[in-house]
Amino acid sequence: MHRILLCSLVIGAAAFGQRTPVVLVDGYHPICQSGDLTSGKTFGDLEARLTAEGVSVTFVGTCSYAGKPAIEDLGQALGGIISNLNAPQVDVITHSMGGLILRSYLSGKQTTSGVFAPPVDTKVRKWISIATPNFGALIPDIASNYLPDIEAQELVPGSQFLFDLATWNQNHDDLRGVDAVAIIGNAGGLGPLSGTSDGTVAVTSASLSFAEPDERTRILPYCHGTSIFNAILGLGCDAPPVARIQSDNPLSWQIIDSFLADTSDWRAVGHSPSQDAILSKYGGLLTQNRDAMDSPIGAISDETFAQGTTPGGYTVSIAKPGPQIALVIPAAARLPFLSLAPGMLISIYGTNLNGSAVAVDGQTLPQLYASDGLINARLPEHAPGLARLTVSSALGKAQVNIFFENAVPAVFTMNGSGSGPAAAYRIGDYVALYLTGLGTQGAVPTVLINGISANVTYAGPTHWFDGLDQINVELPQGVTTGTVIVIMGQHVSNTVTI
Repeated sequence: MHRILLCSLVIGAAAFGQRTPVVLVDGYHPICQSGDLTSGKTFGDLEARLTAEGVSVTFVGTCSYAGKPAIEDLGQALGGIISNLNAPQVDVITHSMGGLILRSYLSGKQTTSGVFAPPVDTKVRKWISIATPNFGALIPDIASNYLPDIEAQELVPGSQFLFDLATWNQNHDDLRGVDAVAIIGNAGGLGPLSGTSDGTVAVTSASLSFAEPDERTRILPYCHGTSIFNAILGLGCDAPPVARIQSDNPLSWQIIDSFLADTSDWRAVGHSPSQDAILSKYGGLLTQNRDAMDSPIGAISDETFAQGTTPGGYTVSIAKPGPQIALVIPAAARLPFLSLAPGMLISIYGTNLNGSAVAVDGQTLPQLYASDGLINARLPEHAPGLARLTVSSALGKAQVNIFFENAVPAVFTMNGSGSGPAAAYRIGDYVALYLTGLGTQGAVPTVLINGISANVTYAGPTHWFDGLDQINVELPQGVTTGTVIVIMGQHVSNTVTI
C-alpha cells in the first residue's frame, strides 16, 4: 500500500493525462527469426492497445543482441535503454526470461558470480512479470552440459546465476520497492502433473511469492507460449499463450490494464497461490551448504515441490554452523524493501549471534544490544551502494550484502512493532516524531498526516542519541489525531498513528 500511495503522490500520471512509458521485454528464443524483432510474436496486440491508451511503448527484443549474451549483459543493456528514455520513471512488462533480465538489472548483477553494482535509481515504477522462470525453467539438470548457449544454461534450476539473483541482498532477492505483480499460467501438465506448470515453467518458479505477498501472483488457465518446449518440457499445453494479448486470453489484459492504471480490478482476476490446488500445498527449496566461516560447500541443491517449505513459491536456505544472519532491518520497523540508510539504527536477526563483532566493509559497528538471536547496532556513514556486513565470533562468521540508499525513513512506535501509536510528543499544535534513516543529505522529508502535507520545521539528528532522528511538524488545521507517513525521495516509511 505504501508503494501505491507513493506512486499516486509522486507520479499521478494516469489521473493527469501523461501515462508512464512502458518497456516490453521478451524472453529466450532458441532460434531467432525476423518476427522476433517486434513485440507482436510474444505480446500480441499489447503494444497497440497500450498505444491506443496514450502510453509510449518501447520493445526490447533479446534477438536484437547477437551471440546470445548472458542474462547479466542483457540486464545492463536494459538499464541503458531505460536511462536513454529520459523519463522520470517507466513501467516494465516482461515475458519469460525477460523477467530475469529485469531482476538482473535491479540488482546490478555482473557476469562474475556474486558481484553486483545496483543502480542508485532504477527508474522502474511498476513491473508486470509474465511467466518468469524465477527459479528456472523445466530443464533437467542433466541437460546443462548440452544446452546451446549461456542464456539457456542460466535457466536451469539450481544454476549459480539463479541462486545469485535470489540472494543478492541479505541472502534474499530484493525488488528495490518496485510495485510488482506476476501473471502465471497453470494449463500445462498431464495426469498427476496437471496444473503444475504453464508448459515451460513450473508454477512454483513463476510465482512472485519469494518477494511479494500472496495476492501479487495471479494464476490464469493459460500456457507459456506456443513453442516446442511446451510440448516436450511440460507434457503439453494447448491453452492460449499467457503473454500474447488477443481475444482468446482476455484475463491477462485485464490485469495489465488495471495494474498500470492504478485501479484495483486486477485483484479479482484469476486466483492467488493460497487458492491454488498446487501452490497452496507445495513449494520449492534452494539450499546451499556452507562451513562455519561462510564458505560454500558442494553444489546448490534444488528441490522442486518439496513439502515442508513455504507454500506458494521458492525459499532459499543457507545451511551452516556458527553465526547466521537471517535479516537486517531498520530498528524502528520492517519495510517492504531491504534498503538501509547511512547512520541508521538497525536490528540484525539470526542465530548464534551472542558475543559477535559486527562490521561493515571492515568498519566495526557500535552495538546497543546483543543476544543469541538479535543484535542492535548503528550503521556507519556509508556512501550509497552495496556493502558487506559481517558478524564474527569464536564460532565462525556470517556475511551478507546490504544496500545503502541516501534515506530510508522508519518511524519508531510506542510498542516497538513499527505500527500503532508513534513514539512522539506533542506541544500545542506541534508534534515531534522519532525515527531513523533520514540519512546525511539534509533533504527535507514530506510528512503526511491523514493524507495532508504537514509543515516540517525541523528534520535531522536528535544530537543526544547517535542514529536517532527527529522530525518536528505542525499539525494541519483541524487535525488532532490520525495516520502519519514520512516520504524521502522514492521511499515511504511505515504508517503510524498520533
